[in-house]
Amino acid sequence: MSDNLVKLYFFYDNTCELCVKFKGWVVERDVTGEIEVLPLDEEGVEQRFPMVDFARVREQLTVCDPQGKAYEGGEALRMLARNVPGLALLDWAYGLPGVQSVAGGVYRRVNRVRKRLCLSCGEQWMPSKKYSERKRRAGRRWS
Repeated sequence: MSDNLVKLYFFYDNTCELCVKFKGWVVERDVTGEIEVLPLDEEGVEQRFPMVDFARVREQLTVCDPQGKAYEGGEALRMLARNVPGLALLDWAYGLPGVQSVAGGVYRRVNRVRKRLCLSCGEQWMPSKKYSERKRRAGRRWS
């Protein structure tokens, strides 16, 4: 894909089933080809984007514009809405009072669930495994 056509770079974890499904959903709707999807384990991706903190990318949805500005979490969703044809309504809704904070909360909740349920994510970077172990220990203490 030519870099001058790209409006957004979308990083995703191709070992996480939820991430792969979301990537497929975005690709399906990006009929103009303005979003370049990049798997995190692709060789050279970190060198190509030195301005992006890939430790944070592995923790949450991240997109980057051609100027090198990274957007994370709920703001990344808004940038996708702005750049994926057919999602303009979602971008419009973000402008309504209170929607941005609610959307951010929903995103954080889904991200926590992803970390707990997606075993491949937890095996790769461990937060979900630590969470599960803490939860089990706490459950035994109070039983």
